[in-house]
Amino acid sequence: MNRHDKKKLNVLAIAIVALTFGATAWADGPAKKRPLSDFLSTQGSANVYIPPVPDYLGWVAPAPGVKTPASSYVGGNSASCDYAGLANQWLVDNGGPDLGTSISGSVTERPLKDGRILVHVELHTVNALVFGLRVTFPEFGDFATDPLIFGARAQDVLLGATPGIGECHASFAWKQTPGALVDFTYGWAYPPEVGYETVNTSFRANARGPLTALAGLGPDGTPGHLMISQSGFFRTTFMGATADAFPAEFVEVRATGR
Repeated sequence: MNRHDKKKLNVLAIAIVALTFGATAWADGPAKKRPLSDFLSTQGSANVYIPPVPDYLGWVAPAPGVKTPASSYVGGNSASCDYAGLANQWLVDNGGPDLGTSISGSVTERPLKDGRILVHVELHTVNALVFGLRVTFPEFGDFATDPLIFGARAQDVLLGATPGIGECHASFAWKQTPGALVDFTYGWAYPPEVGYETVNTSFRANARGPLTALAGLGPDGTPGHLMISQSGFFRTTFMGATADAFPAEFVEVRATGR
């Protein structure tokens, strides 16, 4: 994937504040439950963001005092929580530690009058790998190269670094053609004829782990706490506070006890 396409994906992977959507209000038929594995098995289809680890969504927030929509998030924070267990599986497959990542949740689909289906995924993931970064790469950060402020990437954990560990709650809703579920990280990159349409996203996470000196809260190794809270609304006019689809975006680190 070229740099331009990667930037578009980073823009859409921004967020803040968890919510419960009324996604089912836009459906035209009865709901049908699908196995959670129908979602998990199709995630991580590429490894663009932090190769060779399979891709999953990361979250970005602007620098303090910067209102969204912003033309640049440099100076803000970004973070990743392994909600689909992809980083943990990569670690295990490569002889690294098993962090004990466990995922529960549900997948439902409803038929739509236009022939597509409305998919709603709810996830609760515990013992997930979590890391946080300071955005330095213009304009929306680079999860492979921006410097760490919390935890460690999977590649570093494989080499012995201490990971940040946490839990996260995710809600994803989208429309697509019937059949195998899309890789949600790349759904919006599909051509229009595939019929994909994001409806809502919501994500929140809390984790404990080591901070780096760049966080400004003490020397490397200071015990810390990372929080992510993000919400994306794609049924919007894309004007004003919802111009970038995410009216609120929050990624914050604190020293434990503060």
